[in-house]
Amino acid sequence: MPIKVPNNLPAVETLTEENVFVMTDKRAMTQDIRPLHILLLNLMPTKIDTETQLTRLLGNTPLQIELELLQTGTHKSKNTSQEHMLAFYKTFEYVKDNFYDGMIITGAPVELMEFEEVEYWDELCEIMEWSKNHVHSTFHICWGAQAGLYYHYGIKKRIMKEKLSGVYEHILERKNGMLFRGFDDTFYVPHSRNTTISREDIEKIPELEILSSGEKPGVFAVKSKKNRQIFIMGHSEYDWDTLQREYLRDKNAGLNPKVPDNYYPNDDDTETPSVKWRSCANLLFSNWLNYFVYQSTPYDISTISQEDLKPFTSENVAVKVAKFGGSSLADLSQVMKVKEIVEKDSARKFIVVSAPGKRTADDTKVTDLLIEASEDNSKTDKNLQIIKERFQAIACDFNFDEEIKNIKSEFIKNGNKDYLVSRGEYLTGKVIAKILGYDFVDAEELIIFDANGEFILEDSLRRVNEVLSKHENAVIPGFYGSDSNGSIVTFSRGGSDLSGAVITAGIKAGLYENWTDVSGMLLADPQIVDNPLPVPLITYKELRELSAMGAQVMHEDVVFPVRKMGIPINIRNTNCPKVPGTLIANIGDERESLLKISGISGGKGYAGFLIEKDRLSENLELRSKVMDVFSKEGIAINNVVSGIDSLNIFTREENVKGKISRLEIEIKNIIGSGSVSANTGISLIAVVSRHMAKSLALGAKVLTALASRNINVKMIDYGVDGVNTLIGVDNSNYEKAVKAIYREFIKK
Repeated sequence: MPIKVPNNLPAVETLTEENVFVMTDKRAMTQDIRPLHILLLNLMPTKIDTETQLTRLLGNTPLQIELELLQTGTHKSKNTSQEHMLAFYKTFEYVKDNFYDGMIITGAPVELMEFEEVEYWDELCEIMEWSKNHVHSTFHICWGAQAGLYYHYGIKKRIMKEKLSGVYEHILERKNGMLFRGFDDTFYVPHSRNTTISREDIEKIPELEILSSGEKPGVFAVKSKKNRQIFIMGHSEYDWDTLQREYLRDKNAGLNPKVPDNYYPNDDDTETPSVKWRSCANLLFSNWLNYFVYQSTPYDISTISQEDLKPFTSENVAVKVAKFGGSSLADLSQVMKVKEIVEKDSARKFIVVSAPGKRTADDTKVTDLLIEASEDNSKTDKNLQIIKERFQAIACDFNFDEEIKNIKSEFIKNGNKDYLVSRGEYLTGKVIAKILGYDFVDAEELIIFDANGEFILEDSLRRVNEVLSKHENAVIPGFYGSDSNGSIVTFSRGGSDLSGAVITAGIKAGLYENWTDVSGMLLADPQIVDNPLPVPLITYKELRELSAMGAQVMHEDVVFPVRKMGIPINIRNTNCPKVPGTLIANIGDERESLLKISGISGGKGYAGFLIEKDRLSENLELRSKVMDVFSKEGIAINNVVSGIDSLNIFTREENVKGKISRLEIEIKNIIGSGSVSANTGISLIAVVSRHMAKSLALGAKVLTALASRNINVKMIDYGVDGVNTLIGVDNSNYEKAVKAIYREFIKK
């Protein structure tokens, strides 16, 4: 069967001459066959050579392939014409809503750079994360394999003493593996690289299997146990003269390269290279397409996103970061609970701590005592003495006299309030590290701020990875870091949550546990609904929708570092450690919960501006001018509901206090004929569910709940992202509406 490629792709002529059956778009349209959809992310500088090499291998199978070419939008190719790139390549923005049976990520000549220094690294991370839910099987090549192992599993590449260049013998470590079915016991593959992956690092990851290796090249082929990720360290796709062209390029540049090993007959570079890898290359790609793509991919590729939806079990996670809040560390009895929790799971290797919180309702948090001490010098000694006594009650064998003396001395010397305010976390970290027998790593080594006190995420992630890779277990204080001058800088209140997220993302842990005094998120506000049910599982997307409507959930700044890397968050209760709490993940699994909704959130005090004009939806310029009225006034818009002849704009009442009449006049002047009316006293309620787009019944149940209680709906909007139904009611009906919706979904 043929491979389908874009019309006029240069590879067509070359491959046709080689008797590789290539089908253009036009001919493929006449066939009623479900082709395999393969996406090629080409990171090589010589795009046409690479696309031809890989198209040749993909086309040499009995399967029909539909190939799409992908480039990074954040890097402009210098070696391939823009005409070619525009004609045949797409950027991620154009494919991110699609699903693919397979994807190939090529190598790139950037191996001596740190991954994070590569111009398109952030975009590549986004693509690799996206591939988990949109690609059935991904085939990584050379640097692409090293990048994939680093992103997905935290495995670092290592620089070799000298460049590996040549054609090398390999053996099979799993002779019954399907990827190498039909291979001889030994086979040859070209390599051209300066970096490698350590066998020991791979063997530490239970999810990975080494399939093949060579004495000099080391590990050659690795796969995930679920077969979704394939990592190939060599270049079996190379043409007969690719190594020669690289060698002559470097030789002509005066770099004095070594003659590629086992490539030229008798290592004589005047001879024609000997090709001994082509049959293995064809078989390798044929096996991947057959056994890892064709025979296992779903016929409906839109269901790829559901393939790994298995109930999450934290027992399968090798490394966890556990962050304990102030209530979990308030006194000795709480600290002993923390000790027991950590010691029950050896995967809890990195612990992030807050300062001790309140022991009783009328108690004072350690951080509040430090803030007061930093702002009022007359209370510094008194508050530090109180703090010393609190810590002494937790760890009586710890010398706090010397610690407090040093803290006071340093504060007097530098006058840095952030330094003093952060010492609660610092001392807690010291104490917990001693109790657990873990290393203490000061957050000032890990969390990076610039000279203006702005947090620098990427620098922090690099530093975390670099420092903590040297520690098996460690306790890290939350809430603070340091700037380029070495001065301590703190986050805003609640910053320890962000510290925990950064540590988690930096070491690429499998789970971020956030231990507090509640057993996860609740389905509704407990001040409105009596004893609302906990939410066992919620997606990051749903979390953002609830947060936007005022739910007291994790701040987006906290969520972002781990959400970006697809790492789940588990909110747990230190006082009820057996309760699984709430899991926040990129993908939701209906098998995790019988609940059909993930939360009800909202609030009173909104104002709505209803603009009506014939065919308003078609007049984009007019709509834009209306929106500009609010923008120029600095008014944040919370929601916009659009109809054919109308536009309903919602914002908080306090945003338009004293401005309503002026806004109505300005908008009326813009639209001319038509009407503008403002209404206040509106409540907005969001009903959030990842199942909303797939079940019309969910939206209907919301309306049924309100109608049965005679609650008038002033507005309803089904979000375009399919996870949110937003309704508007009078303020007087807000609590009644929330209760009605809750009871409709949670029958008791």
